[in-house]
Amino acid sequence: MKVDKFKWKTMHSPNGGEKMSITEVKFNDGYSQIWSSGINKSNETWDLSYTGHCNELAEIRQFLNSHIIHSFQWVNPWGEERLYRVQNESIKSEFISSNVVKLSFTFVQSYAP
Repeated sequence: MKVDKFKWKTMHSPNGGEKMSITEVKFNDGYSQIWSSGINKSNETWDLSYTGHCNELAEIRQFLNSHIIHSFQWVNPWGEERLYRVQNESIKSEFISSNVVKLSFTFVQSYAP
């Protein structure tokens, strides 16, 4: 299966986060045990936005809508190429003028196409 690639360069200030998949058990004496859960221990999210003419951003918007379920490759700001998908309901359009729009969305790390 061919995996698409997000080809547009990052604009503005990308905001990334990492969530570790852990399990923790705390005891009454203050002691706690913590361990990682599952095969994929961490999960990245990236909040991104692009501002430009509506016609220019239409291709990006189309790509985003077609990759909510299907994964794609993207090189994150750390320079790491990984699989991501678009988080459902994260695509937002803010019209600055009649022809200029700010398109915001969130990428969530994925582990299989």
